[in-house]
Amino acid sequence: MRVSDFIISRLQKKYTIDKDIDIENLNYVESGYVDSLGIIKFIVEIEDEFGIEFSDDEIADPSFKTVGGLIKLVERKVMNNE
Repeated sequence: MRVSDFIISRLQKKYTIDKDIDIENLNYVESGYVDSLGIIKFIVEIEDEFGIEFSDDEIADPSFKTVGGLIKLVERKVMNNE
């Protein structure tokens, strides 16, 4: 499964996201879609699905909190992991 498909489908499955929202630019943390426990679960799901691990610095980076930024980070990590 493509990274973007996985991340977007997981968010849409667990949270009701308005269809008018530009999902790539959505800050899923500050917008309140994902709470702190949800973020931890989401991170674990992504790490398990793609066989990667996020560093503390990556998780703290502001781009990690947007859907598009997260997709780019995961794609980069997957490419470097191959």
